[in-house]
Amino acid sequence: MTKILIVEDEAGLRQGLEINLRLENYETAQAADGEEAIRLFHSERPDLVLLDLMLPKKSGFEVLDHIRKLSKVPVILLTARGQETDKVRGLRGGADDYVTKPFGLQELFARIDAVMRRTDVAQSAKTICEDALIKLDPSTREASARSQKLKLSPKEFDLLMYLFKNRERVVPRDELLSRVWNYRVDLNLNSRTVDTHVTRLRRKLQKAVGTDAAVIVAVAKIGYRYLGEVPVPA
Repeated sequence: MTKILIVEDEAGLRQGLEINLRLENYETAQAADGEEAIRLFHSERPDLVLLDLMLPKKSGFEVLDHIRKLSKVPVILLTARGQETDKVRGLRGGADDYVTKPFGLQELFARIDAVMRRTDVAQSAKTICEDALIKLDPSTREASARSQKLKLSPKEFDLLMYLFKNRERVVPRDELLSRVWNYRVDLNLNSRTVDTHVTRLRRKLQKAVGTDAAVIVAVAKIGYRYLGEVPVPA
């Protein structure tokens, strides 16, 4: 699950963001000043930072500079209306986007989704995913299982890639709908979309490796997990 660090000194706004982000299935951590933001960035290891520029103890610019010296974690600035020079300075300092206060929640969610998609694409494009069972090359979008080429649809490839990258845990259906299909959870979409694609993907993997052993397992009422290696048939 994506974790967002909220850095905002206005308590009401900070707490409101936390409540609404959690309703959107994000994990959150909160910081009320620049020093706490830096400390929590190291301890919480967030996937994205919402960063107010006007902070006590250390400014948002100082926090941004600290983050960029260590990490490429996406940062969205929270700026006041009319602070054009601050927006430019922040973007040049490495921020990925900004929203101007006051802002609507739907605009913020859309910007978070867009930034996270860009980040996922950029990271995926550079990294070949491989274990003893499968190999996924995001640059060519080619997939194989035990050296047998897999003919996957674009969405099946994305699904397998996401499950592989999160193989240490069970991935909820709602998260797959959000991150693989880019559907918003609050649209009340039927999770059969996920189930149907997983079923097709399983069949292709099982056919390639020559066994009925489960490569992707379902966890009741939660979602799916990629297991990886399966027994070699005798």
